[in-house]
This record gives sequence, C-alpha cells and structure tokens, in this order.
Amino acid sequence: MIPMRDERQYVFDTIGALLSGSTDKWDWDFMSRPLRNSALDEIRRRAVTVELPLTADGAETLKALLNDVEAFTDPARPKPWRMEVGFLCGLAVGAVLWWISFLPGGGLFQNLQMLLMPVAVGILIVSLRNRKKSVGFYDPDIIARNKRGRA
Repeated sequence: MIPMRDERQYVFDTIGALLSGSTDKWDWDFMSRPLRNSALDEIRRRAVTVELPLTADGAETLKALLNDVEAFTDPARPKPWRMEVGFLCGLAVGAVLWWISFLPGGGLFQNLQMLLMPVAVGILIVSLRNRKKSVGFYDPDIIARNKRGRA
C-alpha cells in the first residue's frame, strides 16, 4: 500500500503523466501497489489494463479514467475530529473546574475527578461525533479494509 494522505491526487498525477508522455511503464510503480481507497484502487486497476505504448484507444480510456478521478472528490464530506482535540478541551474545562473547587491546604490531588472526568467526556464526544458522521475509525472503507486485513 502507498502511505500517503491524498491518493486521489496521486492517481490523477500518475495517469496525467502517462497521458502527457512524461513517464513510461518502467517508471510506473502505480501498476503494482494497491491503494487504500477501494474506488481509487478500482480506477488504478482499470488504468493498469491499458496497453503500452499508448494508442489512441488507450489514451481515450485513460482520459475517461482521469474524468472519473476528478469526479471522485466529495468536498461536502466531513472531516474527522481528532481525539487530541477532545482530550485538550476536556483538560482545559477540567483545569478550570479543578481551580474553582481548589481548597488551600488540601493538596494538589484533591478533587482529581474534576480534572479527569471532563477529559473523558471530551474524548467521548469526539468519538460519538465521528461515529455519527462515519468518519475516522468509523469510515466504512476503513472498516472493510480492516476486515480484509489491510489496516
């Protein structure tokens, strides 16, 4: 698998380079490496079936696949919230609650639950939001990939 953030851009650039003639089949490691996203991997597999050197029919096929890659983007899809954000927000709220309830002479570890409970609630909120939106660990593509052993 290719460890990258933007597989869509990688597929777009690689097919575009093959169409422009700036690469050939020996430079094209694109053929042998599966992608994480199943829809983009299907486009990659269809691009690999094009015969090289490139003919007019092959160029038309690659142009159609390039259009599929362009249409693949979904800007309305929500991004996952990071667990660290929930942790830090909960920690900030917990620190304020702990400071308000602090009694002089009671020691630093008094009312420690005032610090820890908001952290747990912050992480829970992030996890529930990501689950509801099916993003992050709850993305169906990631779940399917994990079931196939491609984590």
